[in-house]
Order: sequence, then C-alpha cells, then structure tokens
Amino acid sequence: MLEKLGLKGTEKDGIFFSESAPSNLNVIKHINVELARQNSNLSELKVKMAQQAKGVGANAIVNFKYGQQSHKWWQHLTFRWDTESWQGAGDAVKL
Repeated sequence: MLEKLGLKGTEKDGIFFSESAPSNLNVIKHINVELARQNSNLSELKVKMAQQAKGVGANAIVNFKYGQQSHKWWQHLTFRWDTESWQGAGDAVKL
C-alpha cells in the first residue's frame, strides 16, 4: 500500500489509485470502464483506466470503485464473452 498526500492506495502503469474521495481536488474527468469478460481481472481493469487517465493529463484516480456484475438475461441476446463483467469507475485528478 502506498501513500500520497495522505491518501492510501496502489499504483498501476504510473497512475495512483485510491478509494478515498478528497473534496479539495479538481476532477479532470470521471472515468468509467467495463471489461465484458468474467476472466478479466482487477489488474486489466486498472490498465484500461490508467490509459484514460493519462490521456487527459491526470496522474491519479480517486474515489476508485470496482467490482464484478452479472449480465442481465436480455444482455445475453447481444454478443457477450461471459456471464459477468468487471466494472471500474473513479475521478481522474492531478496530485
């Protein structure tokens, strides 16, 4: 576990991830990523989110939330790799 500016978190591909939500940071962009494969993992999700954060000039994602979610029955009528997907969201900021 790392600590930056009093926030505890982890780092992936040069982007700091924290579940904390400090109110004094300016949000550059809200990031929302879905990996539609159950066999994906948290590391893959962070890589995708880090790419988006870097693209807007951020070096951290705060208020980071993640988890797996089952697809609804009607979503299986469209092309899906698996029955569940990984989802992650957070706010891209510059620390």
